This record gives sequence, structure tokens and C-alpha cells, in this order.
Amino acid sequence: MSAKAMTVAGIMSGTSADGIDVAVVRIAPGKQHPQLTFLAHEGFAFPAALSRAVLAAMNAAATSTAELARLNWRLGMAYAEAVGATVEQHAAKLDGGRLDLIGCHGQTLYHQPRAAIYAGRKFACTWQLGEPAVIAAAMGVPVVSNFRPADILAGGQGAPLVSLFDSVFFAHARRGRVLQNIGGIANLTAIPAGVAADRVVAFDTGPGNMVVDWLAQKLFQKKFDRNGNFAAKGLVLSPVLARALDNPYFEQTGPREPME
Repeated sequence: MSAKAMTVAGIMSGTSADGIDVAVVRIAPGKQHPQLTFLAHEGFAFPAALSRAVLAAMNAAATSTAELARLNWRLGMAYAEAVGATVEQHAAKLDGGRLDLIGCHGQTLYHQPRAAIYAGRKFACTWQLGEPAVIAAAMGVPVVSNFRPADILAGGQGAPLVSLFDSVFFAHARRGRVLQNIGGIANLTAIPAGVAADRVVAFDTGPGNMVVDWLAQKLFQKKFDRNGNFAAKGLVLSPVLARALDNPYFEQTGPREPME
């Protein structure tokens, strides 16, 4: 069966639990790699009550089964509403709003990329909420989810989620490249020159914007540092930087365990 072009919506909500981004792309077969056409994007803030519920559940020492089940369902509803609103606002670009597929990795509540003992067995694990069946029922198209668990079971750390895309679109025959993503948690994709996708290395590198956001809220009473304006006015404290760079983390070979 020959490949065909598909219109795909991707859903993302991050560690900050402040909102949902939806991007819609057209993916068509190409000679060397798939051809992507960006069609639409929208961002939606989480309702305040939902944001509070997500933040309260992250790494929670105690909660209830009912709370987690309701949060899983409520997040699925929020994701479905975000996709539906995006499709409605950009229907003219999307063949009347038709989608072939939706991808949603969900809202991470717990992420343990390092294997640890639990109930007599040692393993790594990760958990994302956002019921995909709710999205599929609302939009009437298949939903792909569970990206992080699949990566951990394949021997990865469950992050980053874009390493395959990076390897396809940024690989170079003679030039090695490293792509650093600074989201709530930062991560990188290292692509050596002239290698196949299975030689690409990707892993989390530690806290990112979650720290920057906290500092902006604590020091400047802003939700985040828009355009890095606060950071641009600062000065590098050389002794502090030197001490940070002495961390044994920087002596490890990749993939490294995330900094804590």
C-alpha cells in the first residue's frame, strides 16, 4: 500500500500546566523524507481550576483514585475542545475541518527515567493523563498517545518527544548537530554527522523554563520572562557559573541522567 498525505493535529501541554498548544500540519510522502506543510496553530490557556488540579497532582504524595480518574477525563475534554476550536477557526485551510489523525502525549504527572525498585522489581516508568478516547469520540478520528511510555520501553528516557523529527530534518552528511530544547524541562538531540537515525542520541538535561517561570513570578510578579527581557538585563555571576559547571553531570557521556 502506497503512503498518502494526511492532515494531522498535534496537542501539547507542558510542565508549567498553563495551557494547550495545537498545531495542524499536512504530512505528505517525499523522496528523502516526509514533506511537512504547516497549516494552523492556536494556543489555549487552561481554566484556572484545571491548572490548579494538574499542579496539585504532579508528584503528589497523596491524592485519591477518584481525583486522578476525573483529572484524566477532564484533560481529555480540554484537549478535544482545543483541537475542535482550532479546526473551527481555520476550517478554510483544512478542507472544511477534516483531520486524519490526532497526536496527544498528554499531561505528565510523574516521570521516572531512572530505574528503581518497586514491589520487588526494578524499572523506569512514566505517566501521562488526558484520556485519548475522549478526544477520539469528540473529533471522530484516531488518536495516537502514550509516546513517553513507548520510548522508555524501547530503552530511552521518555524524552524528548521530537528526536525522530530532529534526525530526519536536521541530519547532515558532514556536520554534526545538537538541538537544545528549553521547555519546562530542557532536553537535547545529538545528531552525529552522516549517521542513521538509530545512532541519534537524545535525553533530558534538567530543569528549564519551570525554573525561569518560578523566578519571574517570585522576583518580578510576572507569569514568565517574556522574550527574555528580565534575563537580558542581568549580569553573569562568574563564580556561580564556575561552581555550576563543576557538577559531575558535565563529565558524563550521553545519554546522561537528568540533572537534579
